[in-house]
Amino acid sequence: VRRVSSVVTRRREQRVLVMVIIMVVCYLVCWLPYGVAALLATFGPRDLLTPEASIMPSLLAKFSTVVNPFIYIFMNKQ
Repeated sequence: VRRVSSVVTRRREQRVLVMVIIMVVCYLVCWLPYGVAALLATFGPRDLLTPEASIMPSLLAKFSTVVNPFIYIFMNKQ
């Protein structure tokens, strides 16, 4: 019984680990362009980042709040 319980527990922990890794990667993918755009706007040349070019990173950063619940819903079996 302990072996079966141990195997089931290990599988659950692996699923949770994969879910957390996917959430962290998605968070970084969504927020990294915003961080780069903010740094370029602050420290880069004035004409490098246009207002049109700054829209996409901000939309992608806001999309992060939509992605995480879906990852949790589809990867959580409970």
